[in-house]
Amino acid sequence: MRFLILVAGGTGTRMNRPVAKQFLPLGGRPVVVHTLARFREAFSDLYVVLVLHESLHSEWEEVVKAHPEAAVDRVVNGGEERFHSVRNGLNALPEDEGWVGIHDAVRPFVEVDTIQRCYEAAQVTGAAIPVVPVKDTIRHIGREGSAPMDRATLRAVQTPQVFALSALKSAYAVNHQPHFTDDASVWEAAGRRIKLVDGDLHNLKLTTPEDLLSAEAFMRLRADRNA
Repeated sequence: MRFLILVAGGTGTRMNRPVAKQFLPLGGRPVVVHTLARFREAFSDLYVVLVLHESLHSEWEEVVKAHPEAAVDRVVNGGEERFHSVRNGLNALPEDEGWVGIHDAVRPFVEVDTIQRCYEAAQVTGAAIPVVPVKDTIRHIGREGSAPMDRATLRAVQTPQVFALSALKSAYAVNHQPHFTDDASVWEAAGRRIKLVDGDLHNLKLTTPEDLLSAEAFMRLRADRNA
């Protein structure tokens, strides 16, 4: 069975908006509704858990009233850190076996084939994450100054990150550590390996007001192409 944990545990303070970023309007629908639609298109039988800050449950109910197609199987509270939010989502799943994807609710443009590619790769290897080449020049900062890094050896990590469910639950049965920056880092801390698959450059994470402007421009461009 395939599962999805959609992580929307924050309140989006960096957006400087009165509405949480996952609920901001984008092309006539809230961001999170766009995100869910991509996954429903990829797999119609997904069991979906939405991890949401406890103060936002009533807003979510209003979203579902306006967009019934966005209804999910479970809604659970977020935690102090992303690690705790994901663990809450894992604990809410009805089974211990299957394949679970973890995705940022504010990545509404992930391509359907990227989603499918991650789940398919995880079913072969146990875990898969999407990555893209780094476009910018990167410098490493040290005590003696800075030095350029070879960007050909670097990759930017995206979501969904997909794992064998029982093994991921086991990996999360530990205390939070500062270096747990994503689910792959928790998985690797348990001594397991990750398969890297091709991500996509459209898979933008909406974090700042500038990101939202980029998203709106992308929506207009896509609408023009489909007209």
